[in-house]
Amino acid sequence: RVHRVAKKINDNENSNEDDDALKSGPGSIGWITITEQGIKQSFDLTKVMFSRGNISEKIRFGKLVKKNDLVLDMYAGIGYYTLPALIYGKAKHVYACEWNPDAILALKYNIIQNGVDDRVTVLEGDSRATIMNEDILRDGVGFDRVSLGLLPSSEGGWRTAVSVLNKKRGGWLHIHGNVPVTEKQQWCLWACQQLSKIYLDVQKCDDQCVDHVLVICYHLERVKSFAPKVDHLVADIFVGKDLPSEFDSVKSEINASNTNCKVGIICQNGTFCPCPEEIEAPSCALNAGGVLSQEWMM
Repeated sequence: RVHRVAKKINDNENSNEDDDALKSGPGSIGWITITEQGIKQSFDLTKVMFSRGNISEKIRFGKLVKKNDLVLDMYAGIGYYTLPALIYGKAKHVYACEWNPDAILALKYNIIQNGVDDRVTVLEGDSRATIMNEDILRDGVGFDRVSLGLLPSSEGGWRTAVSVLNKKRGGWLHIHGNVPVTEKQQWCLWACQQLSKIYLDVQKCDDQCVDHVLVICYHLERVKSFAPKVDHLVADIFVGKDLPSEFDSVKSEINASNTNCKVGIICQNGTFCPCPEEIEAPSCALNAGGVLSQEWMM
């Protein structure tokens, strides 16, 4: 069993002997193909990441996507979640955003080799900027579902994600994060609270009159252990004005709340747990001084 592979690159800057080792793309020294559940994923293992521990979440996300969904993948990579949305979920169209050139090369290759290139638009650069110029937003349509698969935190993309949801129905945010195991419910409630504030602010900026808002986490998925006492989690959060069918079993309970802003989570026992008015930010929040505080991520 091989645990480590290394190749010495000729350090003579005038030599072209090892130029091939520095190249990326099909035929390069690090180019491999991994097939998971019928999906082919090719990439240069010396340039981009790949985790087999995410396979269950890829399948789960693909099955959540519905046939006519318009999906935005804000951090597409080589197609980790873009491909399942198209192949398993039969999404109508996916906008896949990425800014790593090596990942973009693999992403374009993968959508072609999986035969789904007619239903994908690849946007190169910072997704928070590139998606705002697309016709789908200028036409006032918006997305049914947004994948925010950036670790350790996708918080910097939350405002963009909320602002591009379907204007009439709202939609789903699938928010990834590395969260201390003792703070998972706190993180989920806090995230819903932050999203409700973002939603109201976005509507105000768009001169929209909002008489009520629903921001509810339907499910919290543990993908894997990321580090000691830290888990990779995904929160499936609906943001909008009218609850979709997934909430039918608890709709009366949610509607019984006397507030116009219905914000909270569906607990493991299937009941609605409203978010308290004040909730302390978890340690994994990107606030100044936090353990994950990095300016570029905001």
